[in-house]
Amino acid sequence: RRRDNGSDDSESDEQNDAENEDEALRDTLRAVNASVAAARRRGGEERARLVAEATAAAKVTAEAAATRIEAEEMKRVVEQDRAALEAEKASMEKAHTFQNSTIVLSVGGHRFETSRQTLTSVSGTYLASMFSGRFPLTPNAEGAYFIDRDGAHFRHILNFLRDPVEKFKLNVNVNEGQREELVAELEYFGLLDRMLPYQAQERVGQSLLRRACLDGTRRALETAVAQARVLVFELGSTTPFLRERFQDLRWVITERVVNGSPV
Repeated sequence: RRRDNGSDDSESDEQNDAENEDEALRDTLRAVNASVAAARRRGGEERARLVAEATAAAKVTAEAAATRIEAEEMKRVVEQDRAALEAEKASMEKAHTFQNSTIVLSVGGHRFETSRQTLTSVSGTYLASMFSGRFPLTPNAEGAYFIDRDGAHFRHILNFLRDPVEKFKLNVNVNEGQREELVAELEYFGLLDRMLPYQAQERVGQSLLRRACLDGTRRALETAVAQARVLVFELGSTTPFLRERFQDLRWVITERVVNGSPV
């Protein structure tokens, strides 16, 4: 009986040892699993940190590149504006010198000295446009600006431009041929209406008188004289019988005749 009890105790000890080993193995396994899980967590956190740092670095790099591009564009714009300002400054200095200097003209071989102020005193003319400063002009070897027109009559134009407010009066010694030559020059320079505003009406009057002379009758002559006297007339706003749209106009009698009356 004592041997049986001893055998049972031995088997119980072996069983306890086995259970203890199993428990120790499970503890070890749990520790390993916990270590693996902790390592995985640390790996995920490290990976997330690296991704965040890489993303932040990429963002900083992109912002730096954008800032650099913007700075380069601003620099280009500033340099462009500075160049334009310098060019405008040079142009203004050149224009100022041009405006305040004596201008020499060579018109058909005739030499004239004047100023830009005189040449541009009447806007919308050939000379005002030519010396406006908008177009590059190059003087000849003598320092004169050449104009290929008849210089014999240019003094009349220059005298008018020096004082365009005063009414131009043509010298009575100018014959009809010289007057026609002057008219051609005035038309070219855009000054006919300013210097000889009633030139066309004078021609109409002369034509009327010539026709009356050819007719030879007293009635034709009296009619032509009456028409010539009123070739140009003005009707002001106080004229009672005119409609509003016909007020303050300059009226001109032409060579046309309708129903025996001039138009």
